[in-house]
Amino acid sequence: SRLNSKRTIWFVHGARNGQTHAFRDEVLATAKENPNLHVHFRYSHPRREDQGHYDSDGHVDTELIKTLIGQDAEFYLCGSPPFLESLQTGLKEWGVPNERVFHESFNVSKASVDSQSSGEDASQEVEESEIVFASDKTLTWHGDDGTILEFAEANGLNPPNSCRQGVCGTCMCKISEGSVAYQISPTAEIDEGSVLICISKPATPKVVLDI
Repeated sequence: SRLNSKRTIWFVHGARNGQTHAFRDEVLATAKENPNLHVHFRYSHPRREDQGHYDSDGHVDTELIKTLIGQDAEFYLCGSPPFLESLQTGLKEWGVPNERVFHESFNVSKASVDSQSSGEDASQEVEESEIVFASDKTLTWHGDDGTILEFAEANGLNPPNSCRQGVCGTCMCKISEGSVAYQISPTAEIDEGSVLICISKPATPKVVLDI
């Protein structure tokens, strides 16, 4: 900080892999100019070409924080609501006072919106839908199966994702048949003929996705 230029600062960033890692080079350049700034990048699904560009595998959690940062630090958290809740709970259990934990949420409006991805009205969800994945899996989704992303993960698929709030656009995929209904308003820019699966459910009896 400006008041204490020699204060130790840790920048801990979690991403799926190098393909979805924002501002990596800029952060490293800043750290190079400031010896008191330490950086740790954690990838949940690193690629072979990411070797040497990240520090650890997995998701950013309290256990990682404990290995890097002292308990008496101030913590500034930024991410999706589930991510923030997990870290805040972990820091509290570790004994960090609430007044030393600050946060900013990647949150969006709860207003439901429609996707016109295939020219159909997606204003309502369906109770059951046949989802055809490009990976040669055809599965039946039911109303209590959650979002398309959650359904895919529960059935052994691992689509790219990050924020799970419709903010980053990492989960965007092509849709060639059917429509989806968004549970919350997406803020990421969506390509024509594509949908965000992290915040959507099927709106037609059949949905065909490039996953």
